Amino acid sequence: MTAAVKNRIYAGASRVCITPDPELFPLEHFRNNMKGGKPSIFNGTILDDLFMRVLVLENKETRIVLVVMDLPGVPESKENIKLIADCACVEESHVICTATHTHSGPYADNPEFEKWYGEEFTRKIRAYRKFVRDLIPGAVKTAVDNIRPAGIGVEKGSCYLNVNRNEKGLGANTDTYGFSLGSPADRDLYLIRIDDEKGKTIALLYNFAVHACMMIHNEPEGRGTEISGDLPGRACRLIEKGQDDEPVVIFTSGAAGDLNPVMMSRVNIPEPEGGVTVKELGSAGPLILEFMGKRLMMDILQANANIVCSSRHSLLWAGVRKFSVSAEAVVKPGNREPVEFEIRLIMIGSLAIITTNGEIFNQIGARIKADSPFKNTFMITHAGQWTAYVKDDSGRGEYEVAFRNAVSSLFNEFSSGGVCE
Repeated sequence: MTAAVKNRIYAGASRVCITPDPELFPLEHFRNNMKGGKPSIFNGTILDDLFMRVLVLENKETRIVLVVMDLPGVPESKENIKLIADCACVEESHVICTATHTHSGPYADNPEFEKWYGEEFTRKIRAYRKFVRDLIPGAVKTAVDNIRPAGIGVEKGSCYLNVNRNEKGLGANTDTYGFSLGSPADRDLYLIRIDDEKGKTIALLYNFAVHACMMIHNEPEGRGTEISGDLPGRACRLIEKGQDDEPVVIFTSGAAGDLNPVMMSRVNIPEPEGGVTVKELGSAGPLILEFMGKRLMMDILQANANIVCSSRHSLLWAGVRKFSVSAEAVVKPGNREPVEFEIRLIMIGSLAIITTNGEIFNQIGARIKADSPFKNTFMITHAGQWTAYVKDDSGRGEYEVAFRNAVSSLFNEFSSGGVCE
């Protein structure tokens, strides 16, 4: 078999709604005060539907599967990755399963919440996990059934809709999630577009480092938080609807552990005595989301206009590494044990996609990308089971050193197996 035949690219995609059933509401979620303050409630109002999106990319030798859920994290990640792999007939190392990290979707990924929120929450959230799990086989099958010859194009643009959130104070003596304009923020906007032979877009995948938390705890009706795909979910739907829902538009989060949207539905107000009052903007929140969603859409479409899907033959490769760091090296509430991370390297020709299952400060991700031997490299976070925050971005942190060693090992393994085209 010639290299051209062996590496001919095929792709398929699907999208399925995972909006919770009305029976699950009201549903508790992250409290403003985890020590016993008033809980936040999802009231059952659906501002935006939530979706699970699937992309399957293959040549004659390798198949890669990407599944992205509009959720805070991946529920039952170990079991669902195995399910996805089985449904797609691939090894688990060839599956990326991640979440957009919207803070306005059911918190179904953290079993600890069942201890915190009690029996009623547990019953509902387990029913929701089953609902999502039962949709996976059909979503994967549809993407596989849609596979057809394709071309790939990659573009690196910029987006300025994020801001470093680790603001010291506003007059307070503690760190406050705010707008630290003088602190670093990764503004890379990566796009992958996959077109079929007729020039129709099968999928458009974009990667940007931003927390999907514009609408966190916003209660415009005064009865509880609305369900929403937040900023990235809104941008995805605007683009999809603008093209008659034919392409599948997929968001993946870069290293956004310290990056928020530059506009949000809540603000921090400094008080004369040095404290900070958090003000929810109520009915203004959805208007801000509409504005920001359209701005993000415009940045995506601007970069998309520069893409030419000329690559029809490409080597595909996937590898996995695991490493552990001490409990002191990361931030994980209540944890005193070493924390294990799992990373993947996915190669699509000379495009390198690195995944991790933590929330990583943006300068760690920026350095990993800059040090890659491949010009086009981006990082996907929230891939698999959520582990911890990684805040040590000094360049010498325990996590970053271990991460670099693991990534270097994966690049060496890939390079020893052949040269990408």
